[in-house]
Amino acid sequence: MIVENFYLNTAIILLASYFIGAFPSAYIAGRIKGISIYKTGTGNVGGMNTISSVGLVPGIIVAIIDTGKGFLIAFLASKFSGHSLIPLWAVVAAVVGHNWMVYIGFRGGKGVATFLGGLLFLSPWSILFLYLIIIPIAMVLTKDSYLSTTTGFFVFGFFIWIWEGSVWWLLFSLLITLAYGIKCASLLKSYFTSRRRDIYPVIKKMFRPFF
Repeated sequence: MIVENFYLNTAIILLASYFIGAFPSAYIAGRIKGISIYKTGTGNVGGMNTISSVGLVPGIIVAIIDTGKGFLIAFLASKFSGHSLIPLWAVVAAVVGHNWMVYIGFRGGKGVATFLGGLLFLSPWSILFLYLIIIPIAMVLTKDSYLSTTTGFFVFGFFIWIWEGSVWWLLFSLLITLAYGIKCASLLKSYFTSRRRDIYPVIKKMFRPFF
């Protein structure tokens, strides 16, 4: 533990998780190229928009950094918290930090890479179930990246509850779903009101027969 008091120690971990999660790697990558990432493409301050607006290599680097943020926070929280549940809340804090980055006026991404980074440390095998089964099925059914991811994260919560044997994992996944859903609220609304369908171009190319 960082300090002896459990509650103060937890507060320090969660606050640090937020600030680490808020590190604006996509914004920095854009600025290096003279691009305001939140003013181009989808406006999302994340890896996908960096790939389309800045370039493939910068986008991959951003995705690695954002994933690394989640992994690092889960590792540090596990090391210094003294409680098995704190790393879950630390990852949630990191995702909130990524989605609403204090350093750039609370703009941000959608938190997917940071969430996966945390999951990679906390429950790595569950990622296979999420991305090889749940989200692909949702994507084929909805023909939409945003709705399928939101649905996938929600359904994943019930799977991880059983997988890890604790209802706290369900709450963890639901909070991640909520953070993602808030960032995608307008897109999710337009899916139903404007019949919008949107699959990431890279995914379309990989799985063209399904879309």
